[in-house]
Amino acid sequence: MASTKSGLLFVEGSKVVPGDKICTAKDVLAGKGCYIRGASVYASAVGSLKLSVADDSKKEASVMLEEGRQYASSQVLSIGHMVLGKVIRLLNNMATVEIVAANEIGPLRERNSGIIRKEDVRVGATEEVQIYDSFRPGDIVYAKVISLGDSRRYFLSTAENELGVIKAVSASSGEVMIPISWKEMQCPKTKAKEARKCAKPKE
Repeated sequence: MASTKSGLLFVEGSKVVPGDKICTAKDVLAGKGCYIRGASVYASAVGSLKLSVADDSKKEASVMLEEGRQYASSQVLSIGHMVLGKVIRLLNNMATVEIVAANEIGPLRERNSGIIRKEDVRVGATEEVQIYDSFRPGDIVYAKVISLGDSRRYFLSTAENELGVIKAVSASSGEVMIPISWKEMQCPKTKAKEARKCAKPKE
């Protein structure tokens, strides 16, 4: 990778992969296989960097795909996207989620990781929130992207009433539970209750 006079961090023809920073957005437009995050243009596909001249005489960066690959730029998540994900791991201060789909996009072809921090679980006193009482591994959650985080993980929130766990399985029976309040779900078979940060059911 080498900086050029035009501000590009890669020369034309260089191989790029998703997440590679190509240049600042003021220097070059984002074409196919690229997207803008903050003030920079990044690659969203694996391929070779191509430069062309746009209608306004400004340079445009695009990625020429390797054989058999598809563009994923249309699947880049942004702040405000509502997503579906599966909880895969819990820590004292966060839950890690594998994002599988998003509104306006549909199912995601590539794996995206998100985290729900303790302070983003619900509205109210953060010190009262217990991650293990809000989610369990395997839960399906409906959440909002609130920050792009780093190149590997999005920051998610379930603070709004409509956000939270939408599907969970009872630890005692294996049955799919139903929400009975914003903080509890119940097994329809055993009537056992488990703590969750539930999404408000749609009318």
